[in-house]
Amino acid sequence: MDDDSKQLDGTEKPPRLWGRHTVLSGLVTLAFLAFLAGYLDWENIWREVLECNKFFVLLGAACHYATYPLRGLRWRHSLAHLPIQGGASKFGQVVFFYNFVDNVVPAKLGDIYAAHMARINFGIRRSEAIGSIVFLRMIDAWIVLLLSLPASWALLSDRLPDSVVWVLVGGGVIASACTLIMLAFLVLARSLPRWIPEKIMEMIQAFRKGMWPRGRHLLPIMGFTGMIWILETLWIYFLVAGFGIFLPPVQAVFLTMLPLLASAFPLTPSGAGVVELTLFNCLRVAGIAALPAGSITLLNRLIDYWLHIALGIVVWLFRRRLGLRTWEEVAGLRSALRVTS
Repeated sequence: MDDDSKQLDGTEKPPRLWGRHTVLSGLVTLAFLAFLAGYLDWENIWREVLECNKFFVLLGAACHYATYPLRGLRWRHSLAHLPIQGGASKFGQVVFFYNFVDNVVPAKLGDIYAAHMARINFGIRRSEAIGSIVFLRMIDAWIVLLLSLPASWALLSDRLPDSVVWVLVGGGVIASACTLIMLAFLVLARSLPRWIPEKIMEMIQAFRKGMWPRGRHLLPIMGFTGMIWILETLWIYFLVAGFGIFLPPVQAVFLTMLPLLASAFPLTPSGAGVVELTLFNCLRVAGIAALPAGSITLLNRLIDYWLHIALGIVVWLFRRRLGLRTWEEVAGLRSALRVTS
């Protein structure tokens, strides 16, 4: 049996991403965005967008999209102790594509799909991939939270809005949940009850194996993590600079981290609607007037969210040239193997 037939057995079914839950989430998102759009002064916002400094905006967008190859390199290092099929560039493609999927499905299902893509593109178990994703999510959640707290306190210690408090609480819950999951699997893997089915035991062991990279890989993982969050902060800094507003570092950190915490809202894809509202309110709290705050929010989401969806569709259309497996190719190849076997 060749490698493809080994990887594409009957258990390799993609996760259920599309269904009533996705349609309902999409409708809720569109309704919420339409409601928010009704409060915008479109004529003046459009004029501000046209008159903004395009160089700064493009520089910020380049910083944001440069994080995807770095995220791919970081993920590869977190899985370097496993037998991996695929180079660093393929990891960058997969990270970009599953984040595109995460932008159109609710409840962070993109992470589950990321594990499936790791299986069909890199030949590792999905439980191992999920373990590595939880590990990286934990690192990011704690970094975002630990940067958000002092930035929020420095700016708003005397008038911390309830909305900011709830976002910070949500970030703390996410960071703590990821940490507790890792600790629970660490304990389970060491002393598994005998009554647990063998298949479940194997999944727990694989999850634990994937979530703990080797010590020599921790330094590059942390290095790539630092570069990612510096670039994300520069993305917001340059975007706001495009409207003639040059932020002090603490405000740039505040405006970067708070909306990212809001993106974990599970009922809409990547927190769509909630992120826009959070970013606009954070801009207002930072002392930026309503009109430029609306323009910055609109341009941010056009570049970060809607452009990513458009580029993700392009990647999907050219997936065969890129050598990127999604789920249709796997189903088709599996059928071909059955016919020729």
